[in-house]
Amino acid sequence: MKKKIVLAVSSILALSLMTACGTKTETTEATTEVTTEATTEATTEATEEATEATAADATGEWTYGEYTYTGDDNVINAITFFLCDEIAKGYDASDVGIPYIIEVSRDDSDPDDIKVWGDYWYMTYNLEGDTLECQAGGNYPGCMHVKTTDAGCGYVVDHFDVVEDGSDFDESAKEIFGERYDAFMEVYSNDDLKEEKRKEFIADFVEAHKVPATKYKDYGWDPVDISGSSTENSENVDEDQYLGGLYANDGKSDINIAFFLIGGELRVIVQEGANYYYGEYTIEDVVLDDGNMYSEINVQGKTFGYQFEDEEETMGFVVDQEGNIHKALKLDESVAMDMKAETGLK
Repeated sequence: MKKKIVLAVSSILALSLMTACGTKTETTEATTEVTTEATTEATTEATEEATEATAADATGEWTYGEYTYTGDDNVINAITFFLCDEIAKGYDASDVGIPYIIEVSRDDSDPDDIKVWGDYWYMTYNLEGDTLECQAGGNYPGCMHVKTTDAGCGYVVDHFDVVEDGSDFDESAKEIFGERYDAFMEVYSNDDLKEEKRKEFIADFVEAHKVPATKYKDYGWDPVDISGSSTENSENVDEDQYLGGLYANDGKSDINIAFFLIGGELRVIVQEGANYYYGEYTIEDVVLDDGNMYSEINVQGKTFGYQFEDEEETMGFVVDQEGNIHKALKLDESVAMDMKAETGLK
């Protein structure tokens, strides 16, 4: 509409120039006629624009602002800003883009290169009624390199090592995550954890910005209720997040291995008989003589191993401290939580 007004004004100027060689009366009449028409058109169109703007507001045009992180982790704040500023450039416009983060590990020993390994997501939504309908999205696993700002009053993402797609995924993931690769794959394959984190980030944003949404929805799927999912209105969802585990069931060994995500950090508990070993751990791949492979974990100076043998993680084997292999089945969550309560793992 603004273009039409500009064209009308341009026509006035052009006509004035063309009639300058004619009589004074003709020039005045032509200019008056065109000016009156342009003024009428401009006034009409301005009124239409105002009417359309009012109608748009009445139908619920997005007025809730862009995504902002509401937590107290300044490093995560820098990462969410990076996702919404840089990653968002690859997406079409929508009402709002909301990221979510599944952190695998963090090394903050160097304030000028804080490394955060994780699975990073960015999703776009349009608000339809009380539902945030997903338009597009994707995940970007890798390592964020965060540093203090030049002013020294905050953090900013310096660069991002992202895992490659397709056939190069596995190789690049191992290169970027290193000894954290197996821990990353556990998180990467945990759909329940992904959905819980997504709900948490959406609910926090909805709560902070007073967005009238009670659910979100992916195309072709049922809506997901987000009421009560905000970390401001509930306990930290990471406190009791059990990721999975195995227990030896061959009658020759008594070993339980349970993995948790607590406060955004991966933890393990190994119960061997009456003994418990738990907390932070390191992990690396071990190749057997027959070509099979398992993950070797070291926790509190003790070394064990495990391997899942199906995608559902219902069976596999565990390896004791002497290197003996024992068939194993999925460890029930109730047993894992009992182990957590027994050790007081935090």
